[in-house]
Amino acid sequence: MSDAERREPAFDDRRPRFSDIRDDDDEFGRTLTSREAARQKLLGPAIGLIIVGAIGILGTFVLLVGLLIEHLDAAINDDVEAVSLVAFEFGALLGLALFVFVVMGGVAMLQLRRRWVALYSAYIVAGLSLAGCYAIILYPFGFWALIVLYQPHVWQEFQRRPRKERND
Repeated sequence: MSDAERREPAFDDRRPRFSDIRDDDDEFGRTLTSREAARQKLLGPAIGLIIVGAIGILGTFVLLVGLLIEHLDAAINDDVEAVSLVAFEFGALLGLALFVFVVMGGVAMLQLRRRWVALYSAYIVAGLSLAGCYAIILYPFGFWALIVLYQPHVWQEFQRRPRKERND
């Protein structure tokens, strides 16, 4: 066997050729529109915001019921306890409204509509990351959404109407 036959294949010999069939080239050659590219970037943070909002809604319902079960008897007999129960229930209802708003923001990100709702919900989740032990769960989703929402090409896609609604 000669040295030429024993040599390692050159880099160009190992490169995939045009006719190679691979599992990962389903979208090879397909050009994404700017709207599809923006939607693809927003998919992860949007799903994260929806999940965080849904978990927050469930947790807030548990909190509301728990407050009523634990403090209702004392609130009936004591006026101070009644006022504090009403204040705690109001705070829990405010949290419930914020988590519903977070879910609305995640849906707005998926639809590329109402950028202000998506931005405010991302700020809410980023602000909730200061909530102690929950920071590790909330921190990535809020700031990931904010970073993507402030990218100029994503920002522009929120201002455009989808093609089927345009009157050209």
